[in-house]
Amino acid sequence: MSETEVGRRDVAAGREKSQHLGLAGFWRERLDLALVAVALSGLAIGGVLWWHGAEAGWVWTLATLPVLAALLVQIVGSLRRGDVGLDIVAALWMSAALLFGEPLAGNVVALMYAGGQLLEAYAQGRARREMSALLGRVAFSAMRYRDGGLEEVATAELRQGD
Repeated sequence: MSETEVGRRDVAAGREKSQHLGLAGFWRERLDLALVAVALSGLAIGGVLWWHGAEAGWVWTLATLPVLAALLVQIVGSLRRGDVGLDIVAALWMSAALLFGEPLAGNVVALMYAGGQLLEAYAQGRARREMSALLGRVAFSAMRYRDGGLEEVATAELRQGD
């Protein structure tokens, strides 16, 4: 197998891996979108209830809990890998807000966190697509002028001055 064929095979394997990550990213993005929708809906419905003088705290609490649960699952996974991030701060803020009877504050933090996760997933997906497109344009062969004519050679065979 020539070096050109090996290079093409490696790029194809990279594309396959990127597509696999794309499927995982697809589901992750849907989860992030659902969490934003829950937090935003809870904020809006609770706001309408509060505006009409009804108790809204339970709506804000219910809208915060799924985001907090997803965040805690993510934190456990991160800690198992040895990563400690700022997500712990968001979980503490949401938990403390709920424990101290400030469900609106907890819901706002949940919306901010879920929105940030959605934006991050979108940016990662876009960067992955752009890198895959860039790798798809990698040259594996070149034309080299030698002995009065042009010959096609693998890029690995090129030397300075060719």
